[in-house]
Parts: sequence; C-alpha cells; structure tokens
Amino acid sequence: MGENIERENISFHYSVTNEPTDSFALHCHPYYEVYYFIGGRVSYLVEGKRYEPKPHSILLMAPGTFHGVKIESAEDYERYSLHFHSSLLSGSRMELLLSPFTGKDGPDICFEGVNTYSLENYFQSLMECAHLEEPLCEQLIPIRLEALLSQILRMQLQGISSGAQAQSRTVERIMDYLNRNLSAPITLDSLSEQFFLSKNHLNFLFKQATGTTVKNYLIHKRVAAANALIRQGSPAAAAAEQVGFGDYSAFFKAYKKILGTSPTDTYRTA
Repeated sequence: MGENIERENISFHYSVTNEPTDSFALHCHPYYEVYYFIGGRVSYLVEGKRYEPKPHSILLMAPGTFHGVKIESAEDYERYSLHFHSSLLSGSRMELLLSPFTGKDGPDICFEGVNTYSLENYFQSLMECAHLEEPLCEQLIPIRLEALLSQILRMQLQGISSGAQAQSRTVERIMDYLNRNLSAPITLDSLSEQFFLSKNHLNFLFKQATGTTVKNYLIHKRVAAANALIRQGSPAAAAAEQVGFGDYSAFFKAYKKILGTSPTDTYRTA
C-alpha cells in the first residue's frame, strides 16, 4: 500500500512492503533525499558505509550520494521516502535548512529515536498536501517541507546522529579520490598505480564495501553531477564533458538509463 506526491521538484511516498531482497538496490540521484524508517529490519549502504537503523530513524542523503537499501526479513518494512530539489526552498533559508545533509564525516547522517521529536507528524503534514486542490497544494508543499527540514536541523544541532559500521580506510581514500576527480580520465589502471593495488584486488575491495564496481560508481556520480550542471543552465554536451564523459553518446545512454529522461529534456525544462 502507499500514498504519493509526484511533482517536478518533489517526490514523496509512504509505503509498506514485506518481501526480503537478496541485495542492495543501489542508485544515485541528483536531489536531496530523506528516508524515515518506521519499522521492519533493513540495511542501508551509503557511500560504502552500512547502517542498520532502529525503528523511527531517518537517513539523509545529499545529491549525488550513492546508496541503496536491502530488506532483511519478511517483517513489514514501513517508511516515508522524500526526494526534493533545493529550488523548492526559500533562498534566504536554503543554506541553513540543507546544512544537515553535509554532515561531519560525509554526505549522510542517520538519526535514531526521532519519534521523541514527533517527526512523523511533519511527514504526515506534508503527505496531506496530496489531498488538497490546486493552487493550495502547490503553495503549502514548500512551507511544510521547510517545517520538516527545520525539525531535522533542530535534531542535528542537538547531536543525536548515530554512527555507521566502520569503513575500509583504503576504500574511503579511493572514493574520496574519485569524487574529487570526476572530470579526469580515470581507469582501473590509473587507480591501481595511484593506490599501489592490483586492478582485481582494488575492484574487489571497492565492490565489497560499496556493492558496485568502480566503473558503475563513476557513471552514476558523473550523471548526477551533469544533471546538476544542466539544471543550472549548462548545455548537455558541455555538462557531459565537464564531468568526465569523453563520448556524448555514452553519456546520453547512461543519463537516460539512470534518470529515465534525456539530458536535452532536462535542459529544456531547467
């Protein structure tokens, strides 16, 4: 079962499923994400860090964060999932409201025990917009989104974030290098030389930690980065080159496969 809000700059879902999965459904999006885990038994893999949240936890992800979820049992997995673009927020408050998504140690923060802050009420308030007529729905969505983000900011300032399982220091260094050098012509050969590891061992360590290969990780990261540039007004070909795609046809195919739309369509609606 589920309830949904689907708009150009925001997607909001409430759902319950009870079918275990064998692996992490990994992906990377060009927008901010909030997952409110109400109940069940799941694991989240976020940029190589694994979280096993308790009921009534939230997980925050900044644009371009590679992540996925694995349902560990047949218990009801109940959650809210929110995806939004920063354009919905007031310019004067945007930086403050988005600050929890950066975190102290990377682009993800897990909060536990959020029921003590009545956080579910904020999600329900946002979901109520789905049942309102226009233009009231359009006017209230940004207001209620900012109220939710304000409460998340309050929790972050009170320091209740929870840690993830330890990450391989080697993989952490590799991921940091990849994210700082997206536009460079990175290959397994060059990474092997950079980190003094064989190509097979490097890719093994990386996949063991992140759930995916170096190549797939780079493609998702570059597509998310290109999407951000296109939404800022950059032509698709220029964005592709800037984030490290040497071949536009390969970029076009990857972009459409990952985001479900073409880069030219994104440019026309930006």
